Amino acid sequence: MNFNSGSDILRTRDEFLGRRRQIYGEWENAIPEQCEELLKAWIQANVKDSLNISDRVYQYGRRAMVSKFWCQEIGRRWRQAGRQELPQARLLTEPRCQPYVGTWYLLYRWMIFLLWASFVICSVFEFGSYKPLQQYEKWLIYLTNWDLLLGFSQALIAGILVSRRWQLQKAAGFDSCGIRFEFTERLYWFLYVVTTNMAIGVTVVYWFAVYNPEIHQLDPLNFMMHVCNSVLMLVDLFVTSVPFRLRSFWWCLSVVMFYLIFSVIYYFAGGVDKYGYHYIYTVLDWTRPARTLLVCAGGLTFVTLLHCVTCMLAEIRNRIYRRITEKRSKPSAQITTNDQSQPERRTEMV
Repeated sequence: MNFNSGSDILRTRDEFLGRRRQIYGEWENAIPEQCEELLKAWIQANVKDSLNISDRVYQYGRRAMVSKFWCQEIGRRWRQAGRQELPQARLLTEPRCQPYVGTWYLLYRWMIFLLWASFVICSVFEFGSYKPLQQYEKWLIYLTNWDLLLGFSQALIAGILVSRRWQLQKAAGFDSCGIRFEFTERLYWFLYVVTTNMAIGVTVVYWFAVYNPEIHQLDPLNFMMHVCNSVLMLVDLFVTSVPFRLRSFWWCLSVVMFYLIFSVIYYFAGGVDKYGYHYIYTVLDWTRPARTLLVCAGGLTFVTLLHCVTCMLAEIRNRIYRRITEKRSKPSAQITTNDQSQPERRTEMV
């Protein structure tokens, strides 16, 4: 309330005192029944309202405490996940169905490397394309080709690690749990998780947001770069024992963010795509920054959700192999118990 002069203050004071005299007069002149009604009205107007206010304060305070508790719990679990031990290095070099490296798995890993190498070679020299453009200098500007390089790198490191493990396990007294988790194992783990997410993401985004039948051809090279890469990583996911963790979602996000920054620099440098347009992809047209920023935000959200999906697929893989192992172990356990339960037969003396 604003008072312009001292007369306003005096007028307000007189009105307040007049109300108090009126209430006291009603109390003095009222009969006992009316006094009781006035007392109930006063209690309802003052005490009940204060109780309602205290209930609301309690409810809001309780909600704030619950929210604070959940924030603290999420923070505690996040810090606990950060203090988790690294996975055993042997998981990066052995198949999910065996605790050792067989010859078939060694050949399988080098076959995967040869497939990724063929993808890169065909992509660079446009083998399998109906209309090759032969603009080799622009090969590195596309995210699909970044994924091919990551897949080639992780397959090469995997072949080297598995070959070393195959040689080490031939020694007497070899213990796979004694393999150290060094820089090479860390790099392979990072590249494998990122390649798996990016391969699936490139396939989905290309066919739903980038593909234009007026520009792109449905040729063998297109299917190799935008279908076979994700199929290969999905098959490999269910063969290997490479662990996936939700906390590692920022690995793929960092690579995608780096590519987005590259696309901005390439745009301001005046770069064009293979067809002469002033953008790499139509969805990354920086001449329309508002729309492109929304696309980038949606893409980063999609990558995060995609990592959650791959973690779920890895968990499904683990459960499938765990159930297969349990089914295989049950018959042997039953045979052992039956042999123990049968009484020994006494040999008869002739």
